[in-house]
Amino acid sequence: MGGRDLSAGPAAESDVGWLDRIVGKAGAGLLAALRMGPPEVGLRRGAAIGRAYVRAGGPRVGDARVNLRIAFPEWTEAKREQVLREAFEHLGRCVAEFAWMARQSDDALRERVRVEGVEHLEAAKGSSDDAQRGVIVLTAHLGNWELLGRAMTAHGYPLSIVHRGRDNPILESLAAEARSGAESDLLRRGNAARGALRALRTGRFLAMPYDQNCRRDEGVFVPFFGRLAASRVAPVRLAQKTGAPVLPVFIEREADGIHHVCRIRPVLPLVEDADNPLAAIVANARRMNRVIEDEIRRLPSQWIWTHRRWRTYPPGESAPDYS
Repeated sequence: MGGRDLSAGPAAESDVGWLDRIVGKAGAGLLAALRMGPPEVGLRRGAAIGRAYVRAGGPRVGDARVNLRIAFPEWTEAKREQVLREAFEHLGRCVAEFAWMARQSDDALRERVRVEGVEHLEAAKGSSDDAQRGVIVLTAHLGNWELLGRAMTAHGYPLSIVHRGRDNPILESLAAEARSGAESDLLRRGNAARGALRALRTGRFLAMPYDQNCRRDEGVFVPFFGRLAASRVAPVRLAQKTGAPVLPVFIEREADGIHHVCRIRPVLPLVEDADNPLAAIVANARRMNRVIEDEIRRLPSQWIWTHRRWRTYPPGESAPDYS
């Protein structure tokens, strides 16, 4: 998701380890190669790289297979392998789009990414008694999620985005460069609370991806594809504390592989239970997970299956067989 990172500065050169340097240089070279020629050429190159990565059995390919078996046990192995290949082709295209994202004008982005469901966005803003109160955008690493913030900004809806920074400081610097030019603000997870409250109090749209694993002390266990998954309580508590409406928004790649659509869904109603706050948190986390699961089921080839979503597991259950 594009924007300015308000919570992190550049790492000193001396702080970067040799492995991070190698990976960082490889990443810079890949982005440079994908920028050569028209964007459509880069998209084809990205998809080819994704296919080759699967054939080579690169890191996290095995984790993606584990996740697909968890999510779709009823599918044949052949169907899961087909979705796996398509998902990595999609990731390759996402990297190619990331390479040229900062160089695209707002006009070009509006041409490439359309928005559906603006009426739900307007309803969310109008549902509040306080006209200045913001909206929590519930989203996921689905479609080209990095393009979501940049595209929404181009359409006149700048976001403040809670994100997890990359562990490799060189890759994080490359990402910051690619995101430059967007008016959205990036709030690094772990230091985002104050910025998130400020965003909502000033009437902004606060985007919070809700499809990643968390530690036991950060979340509750609720179903995700039929298996209990550690799901963050902070977004739920923020919605309950501020009264901000929760608006599901997802970006998806269209059938031509080039264009995208941002789909804005109706406001997600939340459960209120003053007598049992924990029960309300669990119920609302379950609702958020369900919305995201439904979108992934609709677009299984466009989710980031490489993420170890079930890495944190409840007592008494066995861990997934991640590599």
